[in-house]
Amino acid sequence: MLLGMKHRGVRSTILQKAGSNGHFASIGYASHLDHGAQVFESDQASTVLDGSIFRTGEAARFVGQRLDRSPSKHGAVKSILEEPAAFACVFYRNNRVCGFRDLNGLKPLYYGRGPKIMALSSERKALWRVGARDVGRVIPGHLYSITQRGNTDAIVTHFQPSTEKPMTMRRACSRLSFLLSRSARRITQRVDKLAVAFSGGLDSAVTALLAKRTSSKVEGVSVGLADSIELSTVEHFARELDLPLTVQTFPLDDMEEYVRRIVWLIEEPNLMKVSVAIPLHWAAKVAASRGCRVILCGQGSDELYGGYYKYARTLDGKGRAALRAELYRSVVDSAQVNYERDDQATSPFGIELRSLFADLDLIRFSLSIPTEFKVRAGDDVTRKWVLRSAAKDLGLPDDIVWRRKKAIQHGTGVENAIRKLAKGHGFTAERYLLKVHEEVKGIESMP
Repeated sequence: MLLGMKHRGVRSTILQKAGSNGHFASIGYASHLDHGAQVFESDQASTVLDGSIFRTGEAARFVGQRLDRSPSKHGAVKSILEEPAAFACVFYRNNRVCGFRDLNGLKPLYYGRGPKIMALSSERKALWRVGARDVGRVIPGHLYSITQRGNTDAIVTHFQPSTEKPMTMRRACSRLSFLLSRSARRITQRVDKLAVAFSGGLDSAVTALLAKRTSSKVEGVSVGLADSIELSTVEHFARELDLPLTVQTFPLDDMEEYVRRIVWLIEEPNLMKVSVAIPLHWAAKVAASRGCRVILCGQGSDELYGGYYKYARTLDGKGRAALRAELYRSVVDSAQVNYERDDQATSPFGIELRSLFADLDLIRFSLSIPTEFKVRAGDDVTRKWVLRSAAKDLGLPDDIVWRRKKAIQHGTGVENAIRKLAKGHGFTAERYLLKVHEEVKGIESMP
């Protein structure tokens, strides 16, 4: 399994635990991160962890000691899940191997069953490698356990459906500004140097603005194809924020190579996911070359504040109750739709992706903001009104505050390039990616 994940890092450890009746368990990791942060052993439990608990540099020890001190593993896991963090964890205790992940699902974790094995892994390809075919994801907020008798899946905690609270726009902006600033402090603490995936759009600009206030070594990273729309304006917006910026273009001739690599990494032939993952992969590559190990992004904002045009269509076609329900579903589904893909696209460079908008307190408050502060009736092309107003209060320049959203796959030129590449092979983009997926899914190392 670790050989199947060697692209995730050169440091690896295996801890083998003998159980009763001839059964045994092994837990381990492959990572670019330091060993001390990833493994903790005590008399009661052994813990391995991928990711970070933001307020400590020894995440596995923090989790392991919480598990040791609590008489109930469910109680311990629930308290850990309330921490500002991005992680997946597997631990061995009382002849059980258990796994769980942060409540947002920022780090992936899957389970698999085969005739003679049950296992947990950060990537499905590692499970397929050892013969597990019945593969599914560990749901954020759930505790998955493997025993000699089989496996169980227990709900520990979850995001509650949104209940709007009466408030004024001024109150919403004030509270949102405070929570955004606190989230920035949380995700940048203990980080010496970090990058921001910077497009000049609202989300990345808010992230860069607040990161600069909490960390002395922040730089922007902007990537795309040579003729991408995004790169034509990004330097202007970086100067407005006094943000040091590295801009790197990638040649169109290399697109086929990156398509193959990304389809293998994210384990799906989905056009939207591949088109988003490629520029994130590029940004991580550039950030790593600049000596950064953490890159900040704006993921999660559109789901909280109604950034996509589909939300305006929902409001106009079905009403505010339907919009509220769709926003909640989007937040809950982000692990599967966005975060798993993003982690897998950036992991080969030892980059940890963090988002200002993935803070639990921020999410809970944002879900309570009235939807009329997010999307307005009548074919709203601006949307995200409350975030824009909060960004203005925080000091973001007006031309960025009111800049309309452009999706990363369009701004960087990647989706259009994939469509042209597919057409050159005589396929639609969707059929081309299916063909690539069939070709690469059995490859044992990163293309």
